[in-house]
Amino acid sequence: MFDINIHKCLKRFLKHIFCGVGANSPYDNSDFAHLLSDAAEHQDFLTNTSKRVDGPTGETLFNRLDDTSLDKIKAAFYFIMTQIFPLIKRFMRNRKFALAFDITDQPYFGKITGFWIHTNKPVRGSKGCFKYLTVSIVDGNERLIMGSLPIRIGQDLVALILELLQSARKFIQTETILFDRGFDNYRLVEALQKMGIQYQILWRKDKWTNKILKKMKRNGRKEVIAMKAYTYTKSKHKVKVRFVLIKGYKRYKNSHTYNWVFVTNIRRRWNHLYVDKYKMRWGIETVFRVLDGIEIKTTTRNEIYRYFLNIFCCILYNLWKCAKMLGCILTLKNFVAKIVADLRTNCARIMLMDSS
Repeated sequence: MFDINIHKCLKRFLKHIFCGVGANSPYDNSDFAHLLSDAAEHQDFLTNTSKRVDGPTGETLFNRLDDTSLDKIKAAFYFIMTQIFPLIKRFMRNRKFALAFDITDQPYFGKITGFWIHTNKPVRGSKGCFKYLTVSIVDGNERLIMGSLPIRIGQDLVALILELLQSARKFIQTETILFDRGFDNYRLVEALQKMGIQYQILWRKDKWTNKILKKMKRNGRKEVIAMKAYTYTKSKHKVKVRFVLIKGYKRYKNSHTYNWVFVTNIRRRWNHLYVDKYKMRWGIETVFRVLDGIEIKTTTRNEIYRYFLNIFCCILYNLWKCAKMLGCILTLKNFVAKIVADLRTNCARIMLMDSS
């Protein structure tokens, strides 16, 4: 039963995005789902995959995206989320979940043009990258991707974070929002405070924090509440910020010591509670590592095509996590391979029916 729902989810996702075509089109959404899933399984280009599966080409697939937009792809992702969440809601048990935000870089090897290709070079030989802001549940093994958005050069990152957060909260109750050092932004802090959300951000160390840490004893903790100023839209703003500084903390006997600086509105009794809570954020990096195993390769510089492929892989990942909650023991790679095998059989059955 769950296998049938998986195929329906993939085809419904495509139906919500693809432009309409004539009834005489040789391909339907099953063929495109087969093409995309096979490319994900083999981490291959669509052009190579189309030859292997004898299906639609990458160009044919991208032509179906002529009338789509980033908002339409985003809406299709959340439509699928509404389809799969009832299947696993009983496993949630109305719990509150920790969410983590992070940015992933997708390498680009061509000429840098436009506002979507950043100059960061994540891998050797790349000329730039596309960036995606992703939010994920990081509690235990329930690491669902709750949203992902492309980042344009100069885009308001705080606005993107709040958009993803509001969308995620339509599905789950949030306990803590966790951020890495790259999100140390006073405007973000103020926005989260106004929303009444618990947060913990790993903050950059500067002269004044280093000066305090230097005077502290090992395993000591100091809390500092300060008014901090920031500028937004040419106006100056102030926000009350609570810093938690922990010096020379070592969680286990053989682990390294580290000086931590957090900005948070959560009060915890022991040092390890701050550190352990933050380390839950590393769960989103695990999500990225797993997703890398089903990456659909492309050379296109079109941000819509790129976002479409990114979200399709996110849906495959979420379907896999849902299946695991329902008893599936396959790895993500084998899970996608099973989807491909089932879609191949389904497509072959349709072809035989047509020929008869």
